Amino acid sequence: MNLRPNMILSAILVVALSAAWVMAQDNYRPVPAFPAEQAVFNSQQQPPTTLRRLPEVEQSPSSIVAANPVHAYYEAPPGAMGLEVAAQFAEELPSEIPPQRVGSYSGDVAVDRYPGRSPTDSSDIKVGVDLYSAPDFKGGLIVRGRNVAMKLGGYVKADFIYDFNAIDSTDSFNTTTIPVGARHRTNARFHARQTRLSFDTRWLSGAPDIRVFVEGDFFSADNQFRLRHAYGEAGSLLVGQTWTTFTDVAAAPATLDFEGSVSSVNRRQAQARWTMPLYNEDLTLALAVEDTRFIIQLPENVDAETRSPSPDFVGHLRLERDWAEFQVAGLYRIGGAQAEDSPVITGSAWGLNFTGVVLLTQCTKTYYQIVFGDGIGSYRELPDAAPSGSESMSSLPLFGWMVGVTHDWNKQLSSNFTYAENSLENTDFQKQDDVHRTTYLAANLIWSPRERVSIGMEYLYGIRQNFDLATGAAHRLQTSFIFDLP
Repeated sequence: MNLRPNMILSAILVVALSAAWVMAQDNYRPVPAFPAEQAVFNSQQQPPTTLRRLPEVEQSPSSIVAANPVHAYYEAPPGAMGLEVAAQFAEELPSEIPPQRVGSYSGDVAVDRYPGRSPTDSSDIKVGVDLYSAPDFKGGLIVRGRNVAMKLGGYVKADFIYDFNAIDSTDSFNTTTIPVGARHRTNARFHARQTRLSFDTRWLSGAPDIRVFVEGDFFSADNQFRLRHAYGEAGSLLVGQTWTTFTDVAAAPATLDFEGSVSSVNRRQAQARWTMPLYNEDLTLALAVEDTRFIIQLPENVDAETRSPSPDFVGHLRLERDWAEFQVAGLYRIGGAQAEDSPVITGSAWGLNFTGVVLLTQCTKTYYQIVFGDGIGSYRELPDAAPSGSESMSSLPLFGWMVGVTHDWNKQLSSNFTYAENSLENTDFQKQDDVHRTTYLAANLIWSPRERVSIGMEYLYGIRQNFDLATGAAHRLQTSFIFDLP
């Protein structure tokens, strides 16, 4: 079956994105300023970190004046740390703060709660060890300036791995690399490639504030530093590279293994995303246009190149409660291929991803995922399309699911258990040793003997099943040492 163009739904999504932008602009209202009895710090009479209330007549150009009841922004006089003063004055904010924009004050800078959650902040339900979220913007290594602050974060992670069976991915437990019918072998591997470094910068620029986040690690060829996240946020708008809108980092399994569940969508890509609350801040809608990457298996007698005629159109609806978080995400994309001296042959693809996290007790959370679609295999490094004839291709249906539970035994010990499966519906023209189904199981125990230090051990088990139903299995034991930057 030939792939054919389908641009109608694409146009609908473009119109929806435009309408959402206009609606968000119409609904935005700047927060009113303080009344005349504002808190003023006079740099000539008080130390740079002392606040006192003065009559309006004492205000001067060299004074620090609160300009916003939510953020308490200041223009610092020469030699004064405006952000330090803002953090102290936060305690004196009036109780009638407008509910539509609730500010929180962490460390030395006012940090806005943007609509929804930043993609590098995985969850408000804090159980177990979190290796996905950005470091908290408080304390630690913070570089300050006039109305700006930058937090240096990251961690050192050393992994000691022993494989009891053959697997070609020695640094992460990628079940698609389990060989079928290979000779027995074991493998020992030590590395620190997951070590990360991040720069989180925020500055006070009125409403909304600006945030820029950059993070990288060394999980690349020859241990070269590589880009993971690089994005900027201004209120509801996010532009840059980060987790795709199609994923839910809150439902990512707390594994020591870098690969994670076979069904988890762990793709990071460039995008422009708009997030807006619906009715209240607990229910949010996100719409995005994102970079697209297709993996297409071509027929053996066809010489062609993969084409990406349009971006991926992605959106999700997210509900957050104190005891649970739920999300449904969808995407639509167009991919294609072009042979020499021929027009581009295109076809559409779609996917849905249902995820959730539920707090069973104060020490136990469970999470789940159900993902399916047609032509979305590349979101798990699998083919999107494959030969359906000697000169034709068709998209491949995918179905994956995952369940897991994380439990804190006490303040120092936590455990995580994850089980997941992922399957592709192969075509009759694919190779017999192409991947059909993969299975992933992980169980760990993590000990945190002191703040910012964790030691964990994890058992991993995986199965790969090929199109011809031949299978291979692998067992792994991994020990990790993690040292977080303050």
